[in-house]
Amino acid sequence: MKGTIVKCMEELVTKQFGAGKWQESLERARIPKERCFTVFCDVDETEVMGIMTGIAGAASLSMEQLMEAFGEYWSTVYAPHIYEAYFADATSARELLLNLDHIHEVMTKSIKLARPPRFRYEWKGDKLLIMHYDSSRRLVALMPGLIRGLGKYYKERLTVRVVGNAVHVRFP
Repeated sequence: MKGTIVKCMEELVTKQFGAGKWQESLERARIPKERCFTVFCDVDETEVMGIMTGIAGAASLSMEQLMEAFGEYWSTVYAPHIYEAYFADATSARELLLNLDHIHEVMTKSIKLARPPRFRYEWKGDKLLIMHYDSSRRLVALMPGLIRGLGKYYKERLTVRVVGNAVHVRFP
């Protein structure tokens, strides 16, 4: 997994709970103090899951609450800043979501060992999008928070639920 995920978590925790909680999160995850994360570094999935568990414990959040908070922060603060061009090109959550597979492909083409999730899209009527999630990491549970966060960013109320490895997104 790319370090940008961890950098976003660090920013979220530091801003919402303080730098001490970030350090506590790393300690709980048994991450050495000298471990440095950069946006493009590779981070083992077990380390990321350990950090998430550490954050949940340090911030007294359930994993569901943490995934929702991460998704909202990623989609409303972090990603619009880091990936500004993609957000500027889309006028709605629908547009950005339908471009997400392409964004992952383009963004990671030149990054060695990158394995972003891939998506296939299926429409059920004009308001229900089914995003088929394909990744060996099995982090589909992160998608609802990320997508609801996109809805907030674009000022749209989206209904999101996971069914197996598919994410059902209902647009207003």
